Amino acid sequence: MNKYLAEASQLILARRYMEAAELCRKALRKSQDVVAARRLLAECHYNQGVIHLFYSGLLNNAEEQFRLALEHNPRHVDALINLGGLLVQQGRFEEAIQRYSQALAIEPGRVNVLKDLAQTHQRLDRLDDASVTLHKLSELDKNDGSALLRNALLILSIIPDRDYPAQVREQMRDRLAAFDASGRSIADPGWFPGTYFYLSYHGLCNKGLHQAIARAHLRAAPSLAWKSPNIDHWTGSSGRVRIGIASTNLFNHSIGHTSRGLVEMLDRERFEVVVIRVGAAPADDVAAAIDRAADQVLVIPPGDLQQAREAIAALSLDILFWQDIGMNPITYLLAFARLAPIQVTSFGHPDTTGIPNMDYFISSSLYELDGAQEDYSEKLVMLPDMGTLAYYYRPAMPAEANRRDFGLDDDEHVYLCPQALFKLHPDMDDVLLEIVERDSRARIVLIEPSLRHMRTAIEARMTQLSPKLGERLTFIKSLPHTNYLRLLRCADVMLDTLHFNGQNTSLEGFAMGIPIVTLPGTLQRSRHTYGMYRAMNFMDLVADSKSDYAAKAVAVTTDPAFRAHCQSRIAESAGVLYENTAFVRHCEEAFVNMVEQAESTRRNSNL
Repeated sequence: MNKYLAEASQLILARRYMEAAELCRKALRKSQDVVAARRLLAECHYNQGVIHLFYSGLLNNAEEQFRLALEHNPRHVDALINLGGLLVQQGRFEEAIQRYSQALAIEPGRVNVLKDLAQTHQRLDRLDDASVTLHKLSELDKNDGSALLRNALLILSIIPDRDYPAQVREQMRDRLAAFDASGRSIADPGWFPGTYFYLSYHGLCNKGLHQAIARAHLRAAPSLAWKSPNIDHWTGSSGRVRIGIASTNLFNHSIGHTSRGLVEMLDRERFEVVVIRVGAAPADDVAAAIDRAADQVLVIPPGDLQQAREAIAALSLDILFWQDIGMNPITYLLAFARLAPIQVTSFGHPDTTGIPNMDYFISSSLYELDGAQEDYSEKLVMLPDMGTLAYYYRPAMPAEANRRDFGLDDDEHVYLCPQALFKLHPDMDDVLLEIVERDSRARIVLIEPSLRHMRTAIEARMTQLSPKLGERLTFIKSLPHTNYLRLLRCADVMLDTLHFNGQNTSLEGFAMGIPIVTLPGTLQRSRHTYGMYRAMNFMDLVADSKSDYAAKAVAVTTDPAFRAHCQSRIAESAGVLYENTAFVRHCEEAFVNMVEQAESTRRNSNL
């Protein structure tokens, strides 16, 4: 090794990578030890990229350094892997897949690369590719079942057709059965978890399937059902009921907006409120308000399940209230444990969990049909006559917007459906088609997703149904909240999604005075806006069929008198949905009843 490379090697040990790189370039200019110099130069750029990526946070600089490393050593596997991860962070998934694939062509047994590649394929709804990669991963460790269970839970984000919900359920049951037959265990469930999230948008009851998914988790990883040592010593609430409000989303997020008021308004003479943040959250105004109102805030690093369980158990809670089981894999896994004598969830992700240790599901009598308990693995608690399951702060009315600010035409009728695209069931396509057939000036406005393939899938599905419908679609990019509220004010009517209604979205729409058309189904998640209208005692925009839905929507946009009537009634009656202390008082009563029931059960068991 020449003197330049010898000195460069010492500088690398001292982490002086750019100085070492200059010495490597000197060796190259003199054509000394060219192969070794290029490899060492690649190492310098790679290590400098790692510093930028993980320590300084300079992502553009990190990308430049990884690319330089690959110029000098195209087979630098770690540079390929880290560049792939950086590209995923930036939403550049296609190139990330290319880099991961290059790394695996060099070292096929890299477990974490297979994992990252499968996740990236899944994120893009390339489920066949994801499944192939997951099976490769499962072959590397024939005892671990993480990849096989993940494979069983693969679900497209956008429903491609009406047959898909039944087909994917059959596939999931078959794969869960194969997973159970494999006998594989999962030593660390948090290493590669998945959830049933998209199942809830299919308009079907998921109780049996969610229970089967939970059983599969518990068979493979019995540690999930860990029990806090405090539970056996609990004899009842001593003084104030100590309640934990837990989520990954307690910030300027739909969950933050629906949780904030409860944290702030629970009676502190009767309740002590602990906010449990699973993972770090953005330090925004909603997060700050929640933390200020809490009696205690606990931040749980999401990496180690057992540490997280023990930290929550150490709070000695009477009630643990998970805000949104099913939205995040880590909170889903934590919900399997017995961390408090009473464990509760609600409408944050409005579907039953199937988890044995989840005791109660809080809903509203306005959201549920007779016999609704059959849809839940938890005991259903229905708060009486609540239009919304939140103490919700009415959004402030923004300045009126000009449609041209959003690329919309003043001469068209704006039918706004501002929901996430995965909420758009194929049944909604029928409604939209009938709207454009009834109204030649209809413009259907949807929100542009962050993942382009979702828009492509929706456009393809709707255009296949009718090219005319495809021509009437407009997508608007996601907006800051104030501008989003201004967009709402530009709409002639808001379209509530079938099978999975809005909650925050409807509350924001009503606050802006926008008429919302809804068609209730049989499950709670399809009856939120209906429940709001019942609380408002205004039912003119509640449809009884898809055709009636389209007719009502068109009537709002084309009949000025009817539109004015709807706006007037909404303005008069929507106040019941905002800052409603009755919701908090009903929650308090429900929580106290849960504690009393648990105390009674404990006393009887000790007789």
